[in-house]
Amino acid sequence: MSSYILDLIGWDFALGTGMDAVIFFGIAVFATLLFMFRMAMMMLGGDGGHADLIGGDALDAHDLDAMDTGESFNAFSLLSITAFFMGTGWMGLAARATFGLGGAASIALSVVFGISMMLLASFGIMYVKRLEGTNEYDVKTGIGRTAKVYLTIPGKGTGMGQIEVTISGRRKIMSAMTNGDDLKAFDLVRVVNVGDDQVMWVEKCGAGEAVQS
Repeated sequence: MSSYILDLIGWDFALGTGMDAVIFFGIAVFATLLFMFRMAMMMLGGDGGHADLIGGDALDAHDLDAMDTGESFNAFSLLSITAFFMGTGWMGLAARATFGLGGAASIALSVVFGISMMLLASFGIMYVKRLEGTNEYDVKTGIGRTAKVYLTIPGKGTGMGQIEVTISGRRKIMSAMTNGDDLKAFDLVRVVNVGDDQVMWVEKCGAGEAVQS
């Protein structure tokens, strides 16, 4: 069975071409497997934490803005590097075994192709994540909902804290202020208004009220 798999992916073909083709082959297969594993982890949520989680912790708008910059690239640097080696390996093997190029020419072509694959993977996945992170939601839907204080909110409008609230069906952490007394973490509050800056104004709930899901 193992020999059949090796024949299928071209092991004998690479072995008969030369040691450099074998090296390209090894890099290509290893990088491809790692790339597929990384993609599977992403689809299964292995890179969680970059988008809102229904019924769990969430990111606010400031976190989403951070995603759109260097942090997004850092999050996917492993995938882009894997794409580089995958492209380099397969193009190097093709250049030696199919195109009949020499060692130096094969390396040059494979590196150029690998860089192209790296950039394509980076920008492609960043674009997809940006679409996920910027799904439209209306903060006004939070008005009238009960929420839980996530970070202490100073009273009398003197400072800003955070609340955990459901907006457009998604649990989010939002900035919040109050005109009442100080609100401590885990206090239940009701959203009474939303400012143009998406800061939510809240008031403390009465006894017996529960957070709306």
